[in-house]
Amino acid sequence: MKTPVFFIGEELSGKTRQWLKKRHIQYIEEPFFKIDYKKPNLQLFSAVAHQRKQWVITSSYAAHWFVRFKSQLGLTGSDKVFCWSEKQADILQTTDLPIAVSSFGNHLEITSSVIAQNRGETILFLHGDQLHSEINSIFLATGIPFLEFNAYKNTPVEKMVNGIFDAYLFFSSAAIDRFKASGNFPHPNSLILANENSTARAAWRVFTNKVCLSPEPEELLFVQYSISRWMEENKK
Repeated sequence: MKTPVFFIGEELSGKTRQWLKKRHIQYIEEPFFKIDYKKPNLQLFSAVAHQRKQWVITSSYAAHWFVRFKSQLGLTGSDKVFCWSEKQADILQTTDLPIAVSSFGNHLEITSSVIAQNRGETILFLHGDQLHSEINSIFLATGIPFLEFNAYKNTPVEKMVNGIFDAYLFFSSAAIDRFKASGNFPHPNSLILANENSTARAAWRVFTNKVCLSPEPEELLFVQYSISRWMEENKK
């Protein structure tokens, strides 16, 4: 079997890169978004600095923001962090706060966990400028007060991808749309791998290639599944 080269449409975590390096997997990372982090709203965070808090973090970028600015957020030893992926938890572990991890992308599970454990703590939801309305809606429906902060801006970037890859891994429908909008096309014989239903639907919509949906959306598990699936498809 030849040595494959994988295209990965996102910036990977150090844990996943390490796993790939140990197995001598060839790949290229090409995120199609630029992240601009915002400065903390000191008035907002100083107002709750001495209160017990529940932090809700549902993206790796928000996790990086939280770690970067933790000294300005008024953290206390009784604060707790809620996230929905092991990748986010790995980033957040440097805060030394207790971390609860919910299923990736499950809005109801993470909000239910926060609400069930709330004993009067202040809820703070950190998010980007996109895809946060579902969590807001759940908190609003319960009537439990919460604060939110837009920690970063996600700006689409157009770029041409050079080379022919044996498989293309996509983590979101937005990444697929940006890949196509930049004038890129996968090789017709290459395998497309998607980590969620919405990502797979976008792939089926714009590509003629065979598309495989990973049973696990978590980053490392998705990458592991993708490599295993490619090898299975290319047995000789």
